[in-house]
Amino acid sequence: MRGLKALVMGMGLLIIFGVIFLIYAIVQKSPDGFGRGFASDRSPSVSNVLLPVGAKVEETAVGAEQIVIRLRLQNGSERLLILNAVTGRLVGHIDLISE
Repeated sequence: MRGLKALVMGMGLLIIFGVIFLIYAIVQKSPDGFGRGFASDRSPSVSNVLLPVGAKVEETAVGAEQIVIRLRLQNGSERLLILNAVTGRLVGHIDLISE
C-alpha cells in the first residue's frame, strides 16, 4: 500500500512539473521570448473615416490588407468603403447602384 501511495505521489509530481515545463516552453516560443505574444513595439495607427450624413454601417469584412465596410446611405443605395488595414486610410469607395 505504501508503494502505491509513493507511486501516485510521484506521478502527481511528474504531472505538475510537466505542466510547468509546458507553460515555460510556450512562453519561450512567443515572438519576443517574454510572453507578450503578438504585441509589437510599434504604436497603434489611429484613423478617422468620415461617413456620409445618414449612412449606417451594414457589414464589415477584414482581410490581410484591406477592410471593406458596406454602408446603407440615406437615399437607400449602398456604398462600399475600402480601407487600408494597416494605416486605416480610405483607399476608395464603390457605389452600388440598382437598375
